[in-house]
Amino acid sequence: MNNVIHSEKMKLKRTFITPVTLIYPLGIVMLSFLLILMQKNNFMERNYNMWDAMVVMTQFVIMFLIPLAITIISSNLINVEHQTNSWKFLFALPVGKSQFYFSKLLYLLKLCFFSALIIFIGFILIGKTLGFNGGVPYLLLLKAAFLPYLGSFPIITFQLWMSIQFKNQAFPIGIGILGAISTFFLQMNESTSYLFWAYPAMMTPVKLLLVNGSLGDIVTNDGLVLYTTLSFVFSLLFLLIGLIKFNKQQVD
Repeated sequence: MNNVIHSEKMKLKRTFITPVTLIYPLGIVMLSFLLILMQKNNFMERNYNMWDAMVVMTQFVIMFLIPLAITIISSNLINVEHQTNSWKFLFALPVGKSQFYFSKLLYLLKLCFFSALIIFIGFILIGKTLGFNGGVPYLLLLKAAFLPYLGSFPIITFQLWMSIQFKNQAFPIGIGILGAISTFFLQMNESTSYLFWAYPAMMTPVKLLLVNGSLGDIVTNDGLVLYTTLSFVFSLLFLLIGLIKFNKQQVD
């Protein structure tokens, strides 16, 4: 498995996957910084904890950009094989199809981990730069950076499956873009929040309550266990479907 992952890494050096992995979390950090900068006085007037307020504001950026980035990275990860027509060669290697499939998945998860790490460090820098009161709540910021990716597991396995299934990447990319856009609307209603595209938005450690259309308190999110469970269920479902389809795939 390690040899397969290493070969994937060498192959993908010729793509722009690594730059995208670095650019989009930096984009999340920059947009979050601007949002907090514009709303800082408003939040301070309401006596909000600024670390909590930053997590809440950042979630509006994360819920869209993370699914979108996963879509683009997954497509490019697989499109390397489609463009070079290398499936026949890969299937002839003394390596099981499942190993190849998991190597793609593990590489994608590795990229997500490093992106989350960049976001975590960015959160700390934002708070320090803007002079937030109190010590740095490292656990809160770790959750804010990594939990949306945990909620994105179904999107990762779904987009990986779609990208392998269709040679024309316009279809999986189109689905991913629509899904990323729908995240904002799906998370607004309890019934639609159970759809897997909404999970990155639902996996936030704190949330802002609305009272009669006005801003309320920032409270701990009590739905994390539910959406974590749903995320694992759907990710395993899409992983199994994708793996079964891939193992049955034939190359002319």
